Amino acid sequence: MINDITGLSSSQTNSTRARAGEGNATKAGSNDTPAQSPSSKGDTVKLSNAAQTLQNVEKQLANAPDVDSERVERLKQEIESGSYQINAERVAEKMLNFDSLL
Repeated sequence: MINDITGLSSSQTNSTRARAGEGNATKAGSNDTPAQSPSSKGDTVKLSNAAQTLQNVEKQLANAPDVDSERVERLKQEIESGSYQINAERVAEKMLNFDSLL
């Protein structure tokens, strides 16, 4: 099933296409030198310094491990030995900061 989103009947569409083809034929037959289209020259993209920096940061993050294994191991040892100290003020501050983001 074909949904016509143009609102044109098939005869209107065909006549529009025919006129477009006539215009192209007229242009092609003229003695003017054809202008090069941008796609024939090749497309180029130039990234700003900020975009280049973001790309570099994304690459570094992609290569970074998801978990800091050394820190996890150190915290495990501190908890097991009983030397791990909880800073209640810091925990409360982080909780309030997180709540303000919501």
